[in-house]
Amino acid sequence: MKKIYWLLGIAILLASCNMKKDDTKDSVIVEEETIVVTEPLDGLYEGKLPAASGEGMDVKITLSGNTYAKSITYIGKSDEPIETSGEFIWDEGDSIITLVGEEAPNKYLAGENTLTHLDVDGNIIAGDLADMYILRKK
Repeated sequence: MKKIYWLLGIAILLASCNMKKDDTKDSVIVEEETIVVTEPLDGLYEGKLPAASGEGMDVKITLSGNTYAKSITYIGKSDEPIETSGEFIWDEGDSIITLVGEEAPNKYLAGENTLTHLDVDGNIIAGDLADMYILRKK
């Protein structure tokens, strides 16, 4: 009779170990699905951003692979765009791209078909003009 209890205890112990392994496998699958869902960043993003002086600035950023090309035209001041290019760093965990070589602010929050211009400290700009800091994918 003691052997039956002993075998039953071992069977329960083994069954509980198997359940823990299955839970781990499920969490790994969920993480893989999250990575697969990530949308590519490549494309042209455009928008009119506020400027400290003047009517604002038309901004175009093209992302391709790990490089960018940026064009800024100050509305009402000049028809000639200021163009820069280089590499960007993609922080997938925070969904932030940093344009390497650009003066701060040089960070953008990547959203669904958008890039949101961040402030000098890398924070989202809040307030009445917050929606004006969003570049939309074309």
